[in-house]
Amino acid sequence: MRAQEFITEARAKTKKSKKKKKLPAPSKSQCSVGKANLSNVRRSQCVARGWLAHSPSNQHTDGSGTQGKKGTGKKLAGKKVASEKYGGRNKNYGGSHS
Repeated sequence: MRAQEFITEARAKTKKSKKKKKLPAPSKSQCSVGKANLSNVRRSQCVARGWLAHSPSNQHTDGSGTQGKKGTGKKLAGKKVASEKYGGRNKNYGGSHS
């Protein structure tokens, strides 16, 4: 009986340790160091908050156009637009972002 309790405790500990570790939210000053000094994850967080401009080479739009027609939305290249999660107009069509 005691061995079974030990095994269940060990399993519970491994489940807790396997959770994804999230990067803490950046501050505005951390985003202002320049994109060359930011990791890809940190840069995307700053862009989502509208503190950095979208890269000029992307073809992404804000999701306001007609569905199924390419190029109908507003272009985001070079603009500082926050995502809907942070009160902006840019729709998030990514995977499991909450």
